[in-house]
Amino acid sequence: MNWLDVVIYNYPLIISLALIGFGFYFGENALWGTVTISLCLLLYTDPDKIVVLVVYAFSFFLMHRGYRKIRQGLEVEPPSAPRASSTPVTNLAIDGNNLLGLAKWDLITLKRFTDELRQDGFTLHLFFDHSVYRTLKENDLLQPNETVPMAVSRLLDVDRHMLTVSKKGHKADALLIRFADRNDYMVLSNDRFNKTNEDFLYQKAVSRLGSKGFLKRVGLLQGELTIL
Repeated sequence: MNWLDVVIYNYPLIISLALIGFGFYFGENALWGTVTISLCLLLYTDPDKIVVLVVYAFSFFLMHRGYRKIRQGLEVEPPSAPRASSTPVTNLAIDGNNLLGLAKWDLITLKRFTDELRQDGFTLHLFFDHSVYRTLKENDLLQPNETVPMAVSRLLDVDRHMLTVSKKGHKADALLIRFADRNDYMVLSNDRFNKTNEDFLYQKAVSRLGSKGFLKRVGLLQGELTIL
């Protein structure tokens, strides 16, 4: 039997394999269509060749997938430098205790700062240590039966739901950083959050915020809190 006879004898199988190769080239949807056509063709013309077709097709499939994996492995893109978000930031997480200390514990100065930010269209969430109670107590700012969050909310004219006060004996830094990291808030503070003995538990969150440009320093200029 010469080669021409072999081709003629196996032409249904050859056509079926060619169809499957065509399907591989044009994608998954085309592949399933050509596999169906090939099986129907062999089922009608030469059912004994179906097993051979499956073996060849599966081998070709494995070779194709292996080639794609190798190609993907070779085409490794260099890591790109982190870029700041192009979306305008409208949400700010305020390190209240830090800025209040920067303002020499003057709540009026802090209120002017937060009022200006709200007037400029920013949404604020303020964070305070429970130790702000001392400032409220020393300045006789607590009303009867008023809690620390209630007093701060009243004095700074901030919605209670946009205010977080840490538990007694705890600082609010971790709450501030985690909240800002999870919700894409920009942090306003004079703290660098790099104290190894206090800030190590959320250093990765600090790094993520820093890489996006979401850590902004605030200073005291001419008696007013100002974003630097």
